[in-house]
Amino acid sequence: MIETRHIQEHDANSTVKHYWAYPDRILPCTKDAGTCAYLDSVYHSHEISMLYTFILWAVLGGVLVFMLSLRYGKSVARSSDIKTPLRRGLDSLGSLGRRWMLSEAPGRRILGRVTLLQVTVLSALLGYLLIFSLVGVTYKTWIVPTKNHPGLKTIRTGFGGWGDRVGALAYALTPLTIALCSRESVLSLITGIPYQHFNFLHRWTGRVIFVQSFLHTLVWTLVEGRFYQPQPETYTTFIKQKYIVWGIVAQIMITFLYVFSTSWAIRLTGYEFFKKTHALIGILYLGACWAHWDKLACWMIASLIIVLADFGVRFLRTALLHVGYRKGKPGLGFHNAIATVQHYGDDEDSVVRVDFDFKHSAWKPGQHFYLCFPALNIWQSHPFTPSSLPIGRSDIQHHTYLIRERSGITAKLAQLAKATGGDSCTTSVILTGPYGGSPSEEAAASNLLAIAGGTGVTSVLPTVQDIFTVAQTGTRAVDFVWIVRKIQDLSWITPELTELKSWMSTGKADGLRLRIFVTRETAPPESSTSSTSSVSGKGEGCCSKRANGEKNGVVVTSSSDLTAAQNNFSITYLGGRHPSIKDIVSDFSERTNICGGRSQVIGAGPTEIGTVLRSAVANENHTSKVWQGDESGIMALEWDCRS
Repeated sequence: MIETRHIQEHDANSTVKHYWAYPDRILPCTKDAGTCAYLDSVYHSHEISMLYTFILWAVLGGVLVFMLSLRYGKSVARSSDIKTPLRRGLDSLGSLGRRWMLSEAPGRRILGRVTLLQVTVLSALLGYLLIFSLVGVTYKTWIVPTKNHPGLKTIRTGFGGWGDRVGALAYALTPLTIALCSRESVLSLITGIPYQHFNFLHRWTGRVIFVQSFLHTLVWTLVEGRFYQPQPETYTTFIKQKYIVWGIVAQIMITFLYVFSTSWAIRLTGYEFFKKTHALIGILYLGACWAHWDKLACWMIASLIIVLADFGVRFLRTALLHVGYRKGKPGLGFHNAIATVQHYGDDEDSVVRVDFDFKHSAWKPGQHFYLCFPALNIWQSHPFTPSSLPIGRSDIQHHTYLIRERSGITAKLAQLAKATGGDSCTTSVILTGPYGGSPSEEAAASNLLAIAGGTGVTSVLPTVQDIFTVAQTGTRAVDFVWIVRKIQDLSWITPELTELKSWMSTGKADGLRLRIFVTRETAPPESSTSSTSSVSGKGEGCCSKRANGEKNGVVVTSSSDLTAAQNNFSITYLGGRHPSIKDIVSDFSERTNICGGRSQVIGAGPTEIGTVLRSAVANENHTSKVWQGDESGIMALEWDCRS
């Protein structure tokens, strides 16, 4: 049926013209003038549609090449301390981008918590698709007689060509959508951007494909079911064709993917249902699209290659970690890590600490692993960032994770820890990774502001520790800010906090300020005699020995080792309030004005903190100063909200 479409008929004088991804055309046209003009527009529109899909990928390829070149240029420029025009230009460009594009975009209820940069990229893509969906379409209608039905008229328009156009663009967009959700991301290798930052574009390109496929289906339903005559014979013949049946199957599947990826559907059915059905139905959708129009199978083949490569590399990485291929493992076979699990807090503030040692290479501070607890559920794995510092030259790495109790697997893990009555218990762990980028890769930054909310401390603590364990020179200002609900939350990382305080007292962590804010408690009565109100000391030097508190807060000293008063260490009770992130960033900026050098901001925790922090960091970027060689205002931001 496909080969004989478009009312074409062979005769003795006919020739065949081949078209890529479309049925051959029979020339010359022997039908009426209206039908022949319609066929001219259909085939011309198809050629333009194919051109536009190739242009789309040429533009995407050009953008990736540009980002790779920019990434390489930055690394070369910063390999020297000399402030060349290239380095100043790249730094100025980065500062300008952060000032205007780092803040959160409006429309949070629709778009979510995303930056202006992400929305700008999406808008550019949508603009391309909108323009090239409309350009080159024949906006004309031909009313022609219907064969063997003298009293009926058939309507032929450019509507069908436009429907094919949006369908072709949906096919071409599919490999990009798949690449944007891959954990083993080629895009991350090229751009250096961690894979999780592409999730926003994946969701919206998927929605665009759903709209395009819906419009494609609607167009041809109207054309075959209303415009072409006679009816219902024409539509009945059309709907029974094999490629149309597969098109209907594909439309049902993309509708399922869209509906069950909405936030209300995920809340209703659970994240694990979404995760597994999304992967399964997504693969079946690719097969249905291939069967619907195999002449454009190249896009589906590319998509399947990306999917299979992603799952294959995941499996390989897990196998390499757990199968005894490394010297010193107890023979071949799959070996789980054995972790100790401890519970902290109460039902309102319940956190589980997981510790284990495992034989593998070191990761980079700030990277995360996917953990599976087979004793609880073999089919689930979730991303967690280790709060422990990797040891570069050691084969045995220690992992520490802080996991807040939610629902699902984290609730089961907490119940397992609670069942021991406060003592630690053990469970097996399967891990895959590491994934994501590392803040330490911003080697040119000499000053660091690390802000953590709750269990987000797992992401920033290793970076702070790494700064003072790696031999580095130059003036440095490091502010470590941890926002917790209750003072008892400090017990989550007692060994690590004790070590940091020891480094501060011995001078190993010179330039470090450690500030803890307790949001839900006021100063305990027994410490009232030793508590003082303190205003944040703005503009202090890098190695200032004065502890700083928050405005209107109470800085409390204690006799315990963990909360004992110490230079550059403070605990501020806010009694139901939250600290001013803007003031924290401003204070750090003034401090680095004295120290000099580039600054970097990292953080993890609730998304509300990330929203305010992005805006504060954006305001501290001054492009003109950067071009003039003043690097004190450069602040790169890396925010992790998984915790």
